[in-house]
Amino acid sequence: MISIAFANVAGGRFVDSTGNYVDEDRTADFGRALARLRPDVLIVTELDPSGDQLERLTAAAMPDARLVRHAFSDSHIPGVRRLGVGIASSYPLVELDRIDLPNPSIDFLHWRTGEPLVAHGKGFLVVRGDFGALGEVDIVGGQVCPIHMFRSAEGVEYTYREGPGREAGEQLAEYLREAFAARGVRRAIVAGDLNMPNPEDFFGKSLGLVDAFGNQPPATTPDGRSIDRLFTTPDLVAREVEVLRLPGADHFPVVCRVDRRRPEVPASDRVRSQDLARPPARPTSRPRGISRG
Repeated sequence: MISIAFANVAGGRFVDSTGNYVDEDRTADFGRALARLRPDVLIVTELDPSGDQLERLTAAAMPDARLVRHAFSDSHIPGVRRLGVGIASSYPLVELDRIDLPNPSIDFLHWRTGEPLVAHGKGFLVVRGDFGALGEVDIVGGQVCPIHMFRSAEGVEYTYREGPGREAGEQLAEYLREAFAARGVRRAIVAGDLNMPNPEDFFGKSLGLVDAFGNQPPATTPDGRSIDRLFTTPDLVAREVEVLRLPGADHFPVVCRVDRRRPEVPASDRVRSQDLARPPARPTSRPRGISRG
């Protein structure tokens, strides 16, 4: 079993009571929170990739971690120039690639002002690790476009469930299927800021992954949404999901334990065993180093 933590750190910024980002860098607060989660693997979205933020976040929780990071877009957060994705692991990693997601072909109008916006590029990092008894697993960590934050020219809210958003979601699912196949992704954990109020429809039904959060997902943002999520391929099983409600953060850090799925014993075999009173029954290559986009 390995412990996967993931957090959207908004470039290290908290938000005030009106929902606006404050100028002060609160990376140390995020780091202390993540240390409490004791992860084996850490996925960070909206990371400031230009400095040592990933090192600072992992220093307390994961000494001697292997680090991979890339920038994906310009930043919408004051005082932060670029945003990206980082992955840290206490196990050796091989960096496979990055996946740059295409922006949906829809009108990007701000959800509150109606003014046109340029969509920021989103994407995933893909790394592979040998996690001992769990075996070799690919970690796919990142962020997708938050189309629910935009409106059409007619003022209609987008959703990945219907209308133009549904079509964009289907195109995105096909793009990811091809990207995973091109990189040889088979046994995988997909996690991060998935930016969908109901990501199980997309990552579960469209990509055949298993939702770690189940039918009543806990909120991962102060406004009650559950958009920071983890999915696995069916051969893996997620347990013990915990959301850490960090005051001031606009996304709460999350941790989840992932194990190898054990084959279930048929009911007839379980009964027979009870009747008879029977007792119950490699490091990967060194990482290629830190990449900066």
